[in-house]
This record gives sequence, C-alpha cells and structure tokens, in this order.
Amino acid sequence: MNAPIRILGVDPGLRRTGWGLVVMRGNSLSFVASGTIKAPLDDELAQRLLAIHVGLAEIVRVHQPDEAAVEQTFVNRDGAATL
Repeated sequence: MNAPIRILGVDPGLRRTGWGLVVMRGNSLSFVASGTIKAPLDDELAQRLLAIHVGLAEIVRVHQPDEAAVEQTFVNRDGAATL
C-alpha cells in the first residue's frame, strides 16, 4: 500500500497568504488544516515578508508536509503596478 503524502498548498499574497494541507492516500484526498497568514499592513515590505516567512515556517514545523505547491501569482496587464 502507498504511504500517505502530506501536501501543503500556498496561495501567496502580501496582505494575506492562504494555506491548506491535505493528505493523499492512493486516489483519496483528506482535509487536514487550513488558514491565513496576515501580514501587518502598516509595516514596510521587508517586515511583511518576514511575517509571512515566520508564519509559513511554523506551519511547516507543525504539519511537516512532504510536498508543497504554490499558486502562480496573478498579475494584471501592468505587472509592475500590480506588484
């Protein structure tokens, strides 16, 4: 029998970064946990990125995923303006 695989999905964002964890056993997926990392909106970019890093590091420490997938960032017509 195949060993279960824990997969972390990340929806990146500078204001809110969403995440979800599932376990795959063969062809079956089971929900484990999900949440949002909220970066302080009034901080500088470096501090917001640090908050996201710390939050994701804690999720990885607690849930110990085997794999991760990050959603591709959405960019409007003017990528520089969006970022």
